[in-house]
Amino acid sequence: MVFSNLFKRCPRTGKIHGINKSAWPKWSLLFAGLAACAWYLFRVIPKPSRAAYPCQRAAAPIRIGFLTYCVALAGYAFSFTKARSLLRNKKHVRAGLFFAAAIVSLLVFIANDARPALAANPIGTAKGIFPGRVAWVYNTNAAKWTGEGNYWDAAVNPQAEYNKSFTAGIAALSGGKNDADSWNKIFRWFNNAHGRAGTGYQAGDMIAIKINQNNSAAPAADHGNAMNANPQTCVAVVASLVNAGVPQADIWIGDPSRAVTDNIFNAIHNAFPNVKVVDYFGNNGRVTTTNVDGVFPNNDVKNSESACFYNARYIICQPLLKGHVGGIITFGSKNLYGINGILPNWQDNKRHPGNSALTAYMTNANFGGKVVLWAMDAMYPSPKLDDAPFNGVALAPFNGKQMSSFIMSLDGVAEECVSYDFWSTISGQSGGTSYINNAANAGAGVADHWNNSTAKQYAKNLDPNANGIELVTVRP
Repeated sequence: MVFSNLFKRCPRTGKIHGINKSAWPKWSLLFAGLAACAWYLFRVIPKPSRAAYPCQRAAAPIRIGFLTYCVALAGYAFSFTKARSLLRNKKHVRAGLFFAAAIVSLLVFIANDARPALAANPIGTAKGIFPGRVAWVYNTNAAKWTGEGNYWDAAVNPQAEYNKSFTAGIAALSGGKNDADSWNKIFRWFNNAHGRAGTGYQAGDMIAIKINQNNSAAPAADHGNAMNANPQTCVAVVASLVNAGVPQADIWIGDPSRAVTDNIFNAIHNAFPNVKVVDYFGNNGRVTTTNVDGVFPNNDVKNSESACFYNARYIICQPLLKGHVGGIITFGSKNLYGINGILPNWQDNKRHPGNSALTAYMTNANFGGKVVLWAMDAMYPSPKLDDAPFNGVALAPFNGKQMSSFIMSLDGVAEECVSYDFWSTISGQSGGTSYINNAANAGAGVADHWNNSTAKQYAKNLDPNANGIELVTVRP
């Protein structure tokens, strides 16, 4: 009972969703913040690269909160004392300014000391068979890289476990019993909103899967450990569709603005030889594609789309959970930049998508409007665009092991939000999310964020009748 009282619990589910500060010794949380700062100084000053270690990323919120607490309290004390002194000397204008500064510092102090452990107010309207549902599929048997060799090697990524995870994810989103049942429900839901009410998948309907090969500007055997698509994820997505009865000839998969390296191509082609693997170069078994102009009016980027995606009835967006040197994050929306008719060498494109384009990728009828499933590959998250992934994640329940997860949704905005909450907590970085709220306001889905990284609960988890995200944890 004593231990239970240390935490705030949801009255409906009984699950922990915050710290009950009044039940802790008054000094304990401040001591934790001081310890986090001391640990940072002791470890990082001698070797700055340690700032990226999982233990430092895990302690970052405590450290930042403690420093904010101290700065705000010191600012209030100084400003209030100075204001009183100036007031005694009848320097009213300057005294007023310091009083205002004291009030601001006090408000920051109060906000930092008493943040409610509640999900953010959702923006937009949830989409999906179960509106706003996001499936977090966590399978400890899938991603087993230990830092030796390549993170994408088949030996440390059992294909059967990837297949099992993907099948479980679409079942959670659709209520289906197997791949065929799940995809039938998903296609029918999608078609009901796209002028084909009452119909499921029909032979000849082309499905294009956009993977992320951003670190392959030229044909190559593989991409080393720079973050590109995982071969096992690619095969799992295609296998699920084929199991559901989709002919291989109706499936295209790849990145038309980059090279699909041999490790990706061979994995797909050996399992499904009639599936078309598309890249920019179209050699050694790959196919290439032309562009269709005038379908993406935006000042940031080209007004075009790769023909195979333009002609597709459905798009599956398969991004990676990783950061970006300019845009902070590069998730599902940015993944669609690769079908925008761009060139393999990023410098040749002259322009880079800003918030306007990132929002448009999610809302344009030929881009996000065709996405039937947003399937974030979060097996191996990465802090940067072209770095190797983290070798283990400190956040619970991963506890130093691989994230080994898919984050999947029929609501693209919801998928981006959940992906961001995980990535930001793991990496200690923040920002780059304006396009998400803009897309929600434009009708692309619902934007919502978890209450905290321990409980990982969203508006609909806390209140089933609320508008917002429902995060469903799936453990195949």
